[in-house]
Amino acid sequence: MIKTRFAPSPTGWLHIGGVRTALFSWLFAKSQSGEFYIRIDDTDTSRSTKEYCDSIISALNSLGLNSDMELIYQSNRFGLYIDKIEYLLNQDLAYYDKVEVNEKTKDTNLKVQYENRLNKPGHVIRFRNPRDKTVILKDLVHGEIRFDQKTFHDVVILRSNGIPTYNLTTVVDDSDLGITHIVRGDDHLSNTAIQINLFKAFNESVPIFAHLAMIHGVDGKRLSKRHGAVDINTFLKEGYLVEALINYLVKTGWSYGDQEFFSIDDLLKLFTIDKVTKSSAVFDYDKLNWLNQHYIKSKNISDVSEMILPYLTDLGIEVDDRKYLENILSLGIERDFNLKNIALGLTYYFEDNLNYKSDDLAKLDPIKSKVIIENVIKKISNIQFEDKENISNCIKSVCSDMTLKFKDVGPVVRFSLTARLKAPSIDELCHTLGKEKSLKRLNDFYTFLSSDQ
Repeated sequence: MIKTRFAPSPTGWLHIGGVRTALFSWLFAKSQSGEFYIRIDDTDTSRSTKEYCDSIISALNSLGLNSDMELIYQSNRFGLYIDKIEYLLNQDLAYYDKVEVNEKTKDTNLKVQYENRLNKPGHVIRFRNPRDKTVILKDLVHGEIRFDQKTFHDVVILRSNGIPTYNLTTVVDDSDLGITHIVRGDDHLSNTAIQINLFKAFNESVPIFAHLAMIHGVDGKRLSKRHGAVDINTFLKEGYLVEALINYLVKTGWSYGDQEFFSIDDLLKLFTIDKVTKSSAVFDYDKLNWLNQHYIKSKNISDVSEMILPYLTDLGIEVDDRKYLENILSLGIERDFNLKNIALGLTYYFEDNLNYKSDDLAKLDPIKSKVIIENVIKKISNIQFEDKENISNCIKSVCSDMTLKFKDVGPVVRFSLTARLKAPSIDELCHTLGKEKSLKRLNDFYTFLSSDQ
């Protein structure tokens, strides 16, 4: 049975690149009826925090990337690592090396207790890396890679502060869990030869590796905060849908013909590691936004209204009439790319008093606008709002009476109703707001124009 794992370090938030690695590892296993494990690599006890750990687990659960066994924490396994290092010492495959102790190495800040029989102050333990032959890696993504061991040094496997290092712990855990395939970023390629040698030193089967190319920013450099990259939970909180995020991340390193949209079921049927690209991907916000908008538009209005409610609540808006919200969403759901922005764009529907002092106001002629609004109020007061055509005809009548074009009248009326120039059509706005609220806003804007502003 295929067994894969994802092993995040809780020393920071889970970012886009890490999520894609977890997704590809999960897909590789699940598409072949295998198992996927999550291991928390928290041996860096001074930097690992519960907050980061909880955030990572929450994100993975939200995306449906759940572990097939209880979560494993390396901080609970120090005793096992010491046993394995002792084995290497006894086999003359590791040795003590004296090092200068500085303030960093002295401060252990250990959060776990274990019997460290091997710790010798002022010394590290190094793995005696063989240098007599070339390590050959047959990577599922990059193909055959050769490592000349003559250039390798003997890596530290136990620091002077008593903490085992990454190369040692990851090999021990992968062996112990029976991991058959390791899917990870190609920033780990430099560690792979050392780890292969450690697997062999323990007389363990060497897993098959698949190293994923990194995700870069538009400048070609590794994706980071300077490119606007944020942790995956922030994307979720801003209203990016799980299916959109998964669809986008898959497309950053894998393709299937010209197909753009993939459900989880599609991916489980179609995903194969041989279609993973060797080249780096560029994180494209426009593409992600386009995909997210597509998935939002594909949902029922009632479902979107349910999803949008928390965002409106965060804005201090309590929705008493769900039908009113659904009517609003039917007008504006195509106008933005995430739930948070959609909610922000709906606030004017719920406000009692609009703030007309905006940048858009400067684009209107106040004198001309006042006359237009005055005429609209006179006309619109005498019509029924149930039929949107009545509203449309009313605005046309104002244009005709004033010998103006719609482009002169429409923006003024739209601004009076929303305090912005970009908004749904006037007939849709008035029909949704209702006659009472529409007239109030028209009169409010007229009063505003009549004041000193």
